Amino acid sequence: MQNTLEITKKLNVLFVDDEEMIREMMNEVLSETVGHLTLAVNGKEGLDIYTNSLRPIDIVITDQTMPIMKGLDMLTLIKEINPNQKCIMMTAHSEAEYMLRAIEIGIEHFLIKPIYFDKLDEIILDLANKIEEEKLAIEYERKERLDQVNHAFTYSLDMLVNNIPIPSMVIDQDDNILIYNDELACLMAGTPKYQQFLAKELKLNDLKDVSNDHGHPQFCDWKEEVIQLGNDLNCTIDSISYLVKIKKIVAEKLTRVYVVCLIQNTL
Repeated sequence: MQNTLEITKKLNVLFVDDEEMIREMMNEVLSETVGHLTLAVNGKEGLDIYTNSLRPIDIVITDQTMPIMKGLDMLTLIKEINPNQKCIMMTAHSEAEYMLRAIEIGIEHFLIKPIYFDKLDEIILDLANKIEEEKLAIEYERKERLDQVNHAFTYSLDMLVNNIPIPSMVIDQDDNILIYNDELACLMAGTPKYQQFLAKELKLNDLKDVSNDHGHPQFCDWKEEVIQLGNDLNCTIDSISYLVKIKKIVAEKLTRVYVVCLIQNTL
């Protein structure tokens, strides 16, 4: 499990306050606990920094009363850009009237001046943990979606191959046989490589005729060469020669698979 400092050191924090002494004090305190800290002198500068930051801002900490643009006005615009943005608003007791509006736009935490740094550290850690949990949830959701896509893609390929009335298979970029239809299974039955075929340990290269080998060029494998040049490729199963027809399919993230059909060579 990560310790407190490991979690908070991942944070990119924006601190906005018009008082130089407070900025310097916060710079000294927060630089010890967060990974990256950016300072701004008013809401307008803070908003500019937020919108132009190359690395997303994890937490915005701001005073309310500032010239040019007040803290709450800045946070309102930031929340319009990113409703999930984590924010801490500092306010004096006399500014408590702004809290209702701040709650309405989704401000997570408030600090009443004067600031107690132990309380600030506690709030920052709380938000850091929430950020970590949200990242894990997003990653889990992304993986779930990817698994669903991969399942649907594999199912579609399985349906495709099983609807081809000649011996056919799907191979991956490394020539492993991933999916095959009944016609190909019948063709392989009784051959010395049948058990290897059933265990999906057989590669298409194991069936390829050496006399018709295209090799493995550096920048494109033999399958790409066959497809691009339109060359005939042969393989032999149980002493019968077959022409090999290859069709490339590009899946998510440019993953390549190939549908391979075998046509008995009558020549």
